[in-house]
Amino acid sequence: MRRNQKGFTLMELMVVIVIVAILAAVAVPLYINYVKDAQRTEAKGAIGAIITAEQTYYQINGAYIAVAAFVPNPTAATQPLNCDLTEALNNWDFVVIAGTGGLADGFVATATGNSAATTNLQVIYTYSRTSPPANPWSEQ
Repeated sequence: MRRNQKGFTLMELMVVIVIVAILAAVAVPLYINYVKDAQRTEAKGAIGAIITAEQTYYQINGAYIAVAAFVPNPTAATQPLNCDLTEALNNWDFVVIAGTGGLADGFVATATGNSAATTNLQVIYTYSRTSPPANPWSEQ
C-alpha cells in the first residue's frame, strides 16, 4: 500500500532559507544607505534655509553672521537669522562660521548629527561670494 504524503522535503526548505538569506544580505545594506541619504537630504534642506537667511542678512547688513547654535522656536533675541529649524533640530545641530580664514566674504554652514539615527553623519556647505568652490557640498 502506498501512502500519499504531502509537504516539503528538508532539502527544499534549506534552499528557500539560503535564497532568503542571500536576498536579506543584499537588501539590508542598501536600505541602510537609503536611510542615511534621506537623513542627509533633511540636513541639506535645513542648510538651504540657512543659506537663504544668510543671503537676506547680507543684503540688509552688508556682512554674513556666524551662529554658534540654532535654537528651537527662535526669536530675534535668540537668533539673529530669520531661520526656523525647529524640526531639523531633532536630528541635527547646525553651526555657521562666517568671515574667517579664507572666507572673508562668505560662510560655512555645518550640520552634525545629534541623534541615534544621524550618529557620525555630517553635511557641510561652503559659500564664498568672491570665489565659489566647484562643489560647495561635502558629506561624511
